[in-house]
Amino acid sequence: MENEKRECEVEDRDNENGGDDKAQDTITQKAEQENTCNGCGKTVAKKLSCPICLKKKIHSYFCTQECFKNSWKEHVEKVHEKLKKEEEEKKKKFMQLVKKKLSPQNFDPTNRKYWIYDTHLKPFAYFSFTGKLRPWPRTEMNTVPAHIKRPDYAITGIPESELLYKRKSDIYVNSQEEIEIIKEACILGRKTLDYAHSLVAPGVTTDEIDKKVHNFIIKNNAYPSTLNYYEFPKSCCTSVNEIVCHGIPDLRPLQNGDIINIDVSVFFKGVHADLNETFFVGDMEQVPKETKELVQTCYFSLMESIKKCKPGMLYKNIGNIIDAYVSKKGFSVVRTYSGHGVGKLFHSNPTVPHFKKNKAVGIMKAGHVFTIEPMINQGHYADVLWPDKWTSATSDGKLSAQFEHTLLVTETGVEILTKRLPESPSLGFDTKDDLYEV
Repeated sequence: MENEKRECEVEDRDNENGGDDKAQDTITQKAEQENTCNGCGKTVAKKLSCPICLKKKIHSYFCTQECFKNSWKEHVEKVHEKLKKEEEEKKKKFMQLVKKKLSPQNFDPTNRKYWIYDTHLKPFAYFSFTGKLRPWPRTEMNTVPAHIKRPDYAITGIPESELLYKRKSDIYVNSQEEIEIIKEACILGRKTLDYAHSLVAPGVTTDEIDKKVHNFIIKNNAYPSTLNYYEFPKSCCTSVNEIVCHGIPDLRPLQNGDIINIDVSVFFKGVHADLNETFFVGDMEQVPKETKELVQTCYFSLMESIKKCKPGMLYKNIGNIIDAYVSKKGFSVVRTYSGHGVGKLFHSNPTVPHFKKNKAVGIMKAGHVFTIEPMINQGHYADVLWPDKWTSATSDGKLSAQFEHTLLVTETGVEILTKRLPESPSLGFDTKDDLYEV
């Protein structure tokens, strides 16, 4: 308060300049003329301005320093406090407007004016997007009941066990007992993804899908592996159109003609299962031929690489097989992300690149469990990371598709632990599953 009582700033104004001003002291209603003292009401030639009022561009004048000090308390009550209340009310009304503008019913993804007031959208306010897709507001992170067994990162977001394992270069060989548990987790993962697929339709938001997937996993006494993994905020990944991978579910309604990849992972009985598929949204008749070809190419490139898996095969050869198949179709293979070991750890050795001439190390042995998950782009293979530090988009804004399976190397070949079931919803094209009984 003593600081506020510092000397008034002296402001000399001649009659010519003063004649252009209007009386603005509507708060106290004491001074209709600008040469009237706010303290005693006397007419003054030179005016001392209250520094706080001056800063807020309010005309509040006093005849002397003494008059200012004597009337300070009354001035604060009548001017400063009322002004503060008016500002708070104005801010309240503005934030109500912001809340309305950011609601799903009124949200305009082309208008970024209010994005800075949303924690999630603020980093995107000045971001240069490569395609048409925009982030939408998000809901809070899902909660997990206390009785559900959790991975080590569930609370802190840091997978300590994975960080320790990174010091090793070996590929873990699972015991038969561990394999049986992983198989259970993979069956649950498949049922979860099939359930997620059944939810895909125009008008449905990816947030709705995420919440229902979360509840499905919890009801089956498992934990959604993505939740809080390095602080990922949702229970599955939903990557729409030009999003390559790791899209975060939000309140954007799916639109007819979209494609969406849903990546689900479950932590069940102490092990992880990981799989994903890309689905068409709405009327298949409206899906462009090139889009269908992209999705089918991605699927069959995965299956072609799986057919070759067996003990003794080099992991780096998977990329050669996928790249050769995709290139013939005129598409490109994303190089930033790879398949990985999975089981007790969400991500472990081996690293499985999907592009040709990669330098992956390791040879397949019976008991190895890993994923192959190629991401295929319509245009250039490069990707751009969004400001949320998770969502990866194509660098040219063109579409991207992905498919993933968790695999077990057996003594004679390979087993698809997350294979599609007879009751799995159709992908919209002939998957020729009978040709891939490996």
